[in-house]
Amino acid sequence: MLKGKNALVTGSAKGIGREIALAMAKNGANVGVNDIAYDSTSKETIKLIEPHNPSVSWHKADVGKTDDIESMFTDFIDTHGSIDIFVNNAVKGISKPFLEVQEKDFDQVIDVGLKGYFFCAQRAAKEMINSGTKGRIINISSIQAFRQWPNKLVYGAMKSAVTRMTYGIAWELSGHGINCNGIAPGYIDSRLLEQDREAERGKTEWYVDETKPWIPNRRIGLPSDIANIVLFFSSDASDYINGQTVVADGGFLSGGTPNEFSNHQQV
Repeated sequence: MLKGKNALVTGSAKGIGREIALAMAKNGANVGVNDIAYDSTSKETIKLIEPHNPSVSWHKADVGKTDDIESMFTDFIDTHGSIDIFVNNAVKGISKPFLEVQEKDFDQVIDVGLKGYFFCAQRAAKEMINSGTKGRIINISSIQAFRQWPNKLVYGAMKSAVTRMTYGIAWELSGHGINCNGIAPGYIDSRLLEQDREAERGKTEWYVDETKPWIPNRRIGLPSDIANIVLFFSSDASDYINGQTVVADGGFLSGGTPNEFSNHQQV
């Protein structure tokens, strides 16, 4: 599906980002893995991807810093020659009541999840335009862009802005053959689990039993659910879809935010 394509995924050492990077490699893409530290988790991700595509590369960067963004892209282009697919996935979240949020809290969330997304997408677009690439930019948003959760105002506002930004990028890049779309995940069990515990994913997380009755699909989402949509947006099959954010929540939003558990859930 993506054979020979060069793809860079931010925040991909674990969770949804890891699954996206792995799925792309399995489908033929040359993948760049990014995160803020080259630790045991990052090394494990590289190890998981290598059997599927040994050209996987590592790019340490804090995407909340524009200098790091520049270095990351320079390193990726030096390694792979060009970029076809870019996925904004890195995130920094806080859980605080509106009246207790401090400037440093606000800046941490916005710097990574909005400023970082903006300037990463911009840098990716410039590379695609310069090389004449009909590329793909994919932004990971959240259903919190559309509903309020207690103590998640800054995070939700940031994700709402990402959804709006996705529209804008698609329009601003008119005529360049670059599509920009987003995905808004719902409840996804993105825990870091040992390989021998993967069978527990989506079944043993502490909120599963009380959340499932409010999800029409009657299950918690998996990182692979999001990765599959990324694959679709990365492929020619999505060529006429642009500026859209697809909600992937098993139907959760169709029933609103239940009071029974909205005070302590994260999505």
